Amino acid sequence: MTNNAAGKPPAVDLARIPIHIDDLLANGQGVGRADGLVAFVTGALPGETVRVAVDAVKQNYVSAHVVEILEHSPERTASVCPVFPQCGGCQTLHVRYEGQLEWKRRMVADALTRLGGLTNVEVLPTIGAQLIDGTRYRNKVSLVPRLTAQAGEIGFYAARSHRVVPISHCPVLLPWLDDAVRELVAFVEKTPSLLHGVRHIVARTGLARKTLVVAFSTGRRQPELAQHIDTLRKHVSGLTGIVESFDPASANAIFGRRFTTLWGSPETIECVGTANFHFGIASFFQINTTMLERIAERLLETLAGARRVVDLYCGVGTFAVMLGQRGVAVTGVESYREAADEAAVNAAINGVTTAAFERAAVVEAVSGDRGRTLLEDIDAAILDPPRRGCEPAVLRALAGARAPRVEYLSCNPATLARDARLLVDAGYTLGTTTPFDMFPYTGHVEALTEFTLRR
Repeated sequence: MTNNAAGKPPAVDLARIPIHIDDLLANGQGVGRADGLVAFVTGALPGETVRVAVDAVKQNYVSAHVVEILEHSPERTASVCPVFPQCGGCQTLHVRYEGQLEWKRRMVADALTRLGGLTNVEVLPTIGAQLIDGTRYRNKVSLVPRLTAQAGEIGFYAARSHRVVPISHCPVLLPWLDDAVRELVAFVEKTPSLLHGVRHIVARTGLARKTLVVAFSTGRRQPELAQHIDTLRKHVSGLTGIVESFDPASANAIFGRRFTTLWGSPETIECVGTANFHFGIASFFQINTTMLERIAERLLETLAGARRVVDLYCGVGTFAVMLGQRGVAVTGVESYREAADEAAVNAAINGVTTAAFERAAVVEAVSGDRGRTLLEDIDAAILDPPRRGCEPAVLRALAGARAPRVEYLSCNPATLARDARLLVDAGYTLGTTTPFDMFPYTGHVEALTEFTLRR
């Protein structure tokens, strides 16, 4: 048993006591108790009784992993990935897909009721993903290279660590993206010098299969990368662009603040419904295109008849452009300069003349005289914030402008619950919440919640 300076060894010997698992955390750990001691158990599912080995002891709980399953959950299934659960990319490859959908519905409902303190919560069944070969959906992958004196490897970080787990392929990537990863892994094995100075490798494609862009992120420019471009193109099929990203703002940043195109085009092209979108590899775009289409369809249906809409945190303009195709007047606001510029280009590409875009922090765009002009006489606001949720001032501005409807798309149930509480307290009625399984086999879930202004 590993002890931890912050805690004490448990008074009971957990290695000898069977633990019944009652719940599942978003990180994939089962939750159980033994003699009043809480245990977070990697590899265990609700309904199972397990024996564990303790990994770490904290002040109020222990972390452990399964060494024997005494009673199996009916939701358990065999993982299709050889590095699961060591790799931290997926958390629930060992759970039947239907079970994952219900688990995510409960996760959203629990956040709204327990964290948000809300009543009359209606969370609809989770909309499942359209998976290729049962597991594949991701149009983007972020890989971590590891270069030693002997070899080069590519992989993902292990769960809750910065230890790299090497991979040969990934079963949740779109097939042609996974093919590119296999070819890249094989190339690096033969040419490890490609990884010199490289911190991350990001590859992006789409269901439209029009583009495949690879970005190498470095701390500072690596001129040596250029000497590998011709051979890399021959080994990785379907490449349409190779980019270097450098000068990161922090040690944890995947992309740097500066980009240079080493070959081809840096653009990704994807189709959503009848609209085409062009964007750079660092711009936000959902990693599951078919699920994005389902969400867009729901928004278009809900906002049918709207004349004027604001799309806050609009990214590359996906929802604004699709609403504009229907003649709705839309103003999108996006703080990331490249994405805001791409949104305007995407409107032009799709022949949309009723959408305009502002490059600004959302909280600034909705404040003061500028905000009053932006929000005046709107029929609805779309919110699609990052995981940290909305700034309170944004929600207060919408309530102050008496926006009749708010459509809130969240990727974090906890911040959704917090913001939902604020909107309800500011005069809105909580409508239905629909979870969408944007991220199958993980603990992440997208949820669309409707709010209407109380009259």
